[in-house]
Amino acid sequence: MRDLRLGLANKALLLLCGVLLVTLVGLISFNHDNLKSFFLLGRAQVIENQQYQLQKYYGDVFSRLQGVTSSQSYRFDDFETEQLSSIFDSFWQDLRGNTELPVRSLSVVDPLEGLKYEFGYIAHSQKALEWMLQDPETVEAKWILDCPLSCRIIIATDLEQLEEQGSYRIFYSIDSLRLLELFPASQGSHHFLVELNEDLSVNLLYSESAYRDMVQDILVGLNAKDIVNGVEQFDSEMGLTELHAFKVNNTSQTRPVYYAIVNDINTQLNQLKRADYNNLLFGIAALFFAGAIVVFALSPSLRRMRRTINNLPLLARSSHNLFRRNLETNGKRFLQDESDELNHTLVRLSYQLEALEQQLKSRAEELEWVANYDNLTDLPNRRKFERVINQMVEKQRYGCLLMVDLDNFKYVNDISGHGAGDEMLRQVASSLERLLPNETLLARISGDEFAIYLEDTSLAYAEVVAQRIISMLAQVSVPGHNIIHTASACVGIVAFPEHGSGFEDLMAKADICNNQAKERGKNCVVSFQAESSDSELAKKHYWLDLAQNAIERDRLELFYQPIMNNKLNKVEHYEVLLRVRDDKDQLHSPYQLILAAEKNGQIDKIDLWVVQQALQQMETNLRNGYTDKLAINLSARSFCSEKVIARISREFVSRNIAGDMIIFEITETAALPNMKQAEDHIKRLKALGCAIALDDFGVGYSSFHSLKQLPFDFLKIDGSFVREILNQNEDRVLIQALVGIANELGHKTVAEFVESEALNNELISLGVDYSQGYYIGKPASARYFWQLDKASAVLALQGT
Repeated sequence: MRDLRLGLANKALLLLCGVLLVTLVGLISFNHDNLKSFFLLGRAQVIENQQYQLQKYYGDVFSRLQGVTSSQSYRFDDFETEQLSSIFDSFWQDLRGNTELPVRSLSVVDPLEGLKYEFGYIAHSQKALEWMLQDPETVEAKWILDCPLSCRIIIATDLEQLEEQGSYRIFYSIDSLRLLELFPASQGSHHFLVELNEDLSVNLLYSESAYRDMVQDILVGLNAKDIVNGVEQFDSEMGLTELHAFKVNNTSQTRPVYYAIVNDINTQLNQLKRADYNNLLFGIAALFFAGAIVVFALSPSLRRMRRTINNLPLLARSSHNLFRRNLETNGKRFLQDESDELNHTLVRLSYQLEALEQQLKSRAEELEWVANYDNLTDLPNRRKFERVINQMVEKQRYGCLLMVDLDNFKYVNDISGHGAGDEMLRQVASSLERLLPNETLLARISGDEFAIYLEDTSLAYAEVVAQRIISMLAQVSVPGHNIIHTASACVGIVAFPEHGSGFEDLMAKADICNNQAKERGKNCVVSFQAESSDSELAKKHYWLDLAQNAIERDRLELFYQPIMNNKLNKVEHYEVLLRVRDDKDQLHSPYQLILAAEKNGQIDKIDLWVVQQALQQMETNLRNGYTDKLAINLSARSFCSEKVIARISREFVSRNIAGDMIIFEITETAALPNMKQAEDHIKRLKALGCAIALDDFGVGYSSFHSLKQLPFDFLKIDGSFVREILNQNEDRVLIQALVGIANELGHKTVAEFVESEALNNELISLGVDYSQGYYIGKPASARYFWQLDKASAVLALQGT
């Protein structure tokens, strides 16, 4: 199924159309709201006008009636009491003949005698009569709505011209139908009077008889709340109508009375709908017109962008010239826009990409060289050598592989620095290139190892070449610090396919040959012998496997050897020694395990295990009241590891053990590669309170230099100087000198391999501070020292 695709240009058009559509909707909504507001305002003005007409009509009628009453005062200037009835009757006859005044009845009230005369249609309610007979000074209302049978408005006026008879109040009764005639039904308006019941129902009091049934139908769907609040729109026989009602305060009824106006609004609503429709049509037309303008304006640029996009794959195919030609033929315009800027930018980009590709190509060639060649000697490296050997094996070719391992190369770096070591490697490489035929593959496969592939060569010829190499290397010499370093090497030889079918197999067997050559005294040649090397290879694999799994298999165990304070004649601390149990539960020295662990990167894990177990033993000792210190050995790799030092610090914090209970022993070879780092790590351990001992002092080439630079607390004199001290005066003089130097520098001395009382006494006489060896105590497990009496355990170990 193809993915749906929407171009950027189309997205821009859709977005613009969306913006226009939202704008249109907003404009239409705004216009609709304005039209509706205008409609509502118009309707409100209609209602206000109707209210005004009612008020004006009532005011005119009241003024005219008051004027009529005042104008009749001349009739009463000179009259007899007997004539008063005929005068008022004549006045009534005149009113009936006045068609402009809709008077239905006339009532004359004497303030003292009460109702005196009545003319016309007389049917007042009791409440209306009470209102008419009230003292005019206590009544504010000048009119009242009275609905005994039909509704009338009774208007009060005063006749104050009677001198002897006093003043009279004249009440005119006007039929409410005349009010309804103000708004004829032909104009879409109906007026009626309603009364609100307590149950919220509505009673019709008065309406035009011709429309009474229609008004009754309207009232069926309304209740008292609708009358009070008004209803904007509702359906009736008239169609859509609106209702507005005004409360009549002066009435003879006991319940609230409202004067209601119902107006037909169908015409106005139709006008509003037509306006909305026209507004919508105009908006849609404007939208299409604006969209057409946008499409017309953007189409050329969009077509140019589409052509540009179609040409972009040419950049991926590195067809830069074709890409630039296509863009240049894309056309130019007088008025340029972003599409033209995009084309100019892409042309510049194509030039930059072309230059970058050239750089990457050159860089790739450099990286290919770096990946396959040694930067120091310009020889192929292990990676390239491995690839060639595997190709030869796959092609079933035969030949010999020679591994040249330089002797004592590490000490060249230690004594004279890496500059001297690098120079020796360059000279060895140059000498090998001169010695070997041009077609021979020569590679540097590690720091001090070279490998040679002799194609179509027998093992006998390979041994001849190896002897020539040994002789040639003897002529290589490099000046160092007050010393001339001479090269020598061990050469291991394997043949294929006789001795192996893969690179790793051949290299492993060549490495065995080199190890055998070193055991024979170095500077010699060893060819692979299947009979003698199988056991060596099995042994090597055994220790490699054990180094990886010794902790999980619970094969490691800690022993402890006491160290005597010679001045106090008391054991003060113990060196922690690692032992390994084999498959037969026999204990062995950890030498082979440590070599394998260092080779496959497991030594850090083993060192940390030793530290953890030693600290756990220290916790147990402290709980049982033993305060002997422990000395823990750290390998060179662990001492140089930031992670190991940090982990040791966390162990002390988590176990809450004082650092002054622990001594860490390191060799000078651990410190020599990076003196600054060694000084920093020693300071971090000493910050925990730990002491530092320099182990095997006197064996290396730079011991005195490290002694001067690093803040050690103890110097452990190597056993090679201690064993023959009673027989060789040179060793005695050397130890005496070492003790003197240590004392001057503020360091304590520890002599190793002390195996007799006479030897220990001689060391004490030379000023050695501590003694360690079988005479002091043999290594043993913790239970021999901290679960038995300490003195008897030491005597038992000495065999006395």
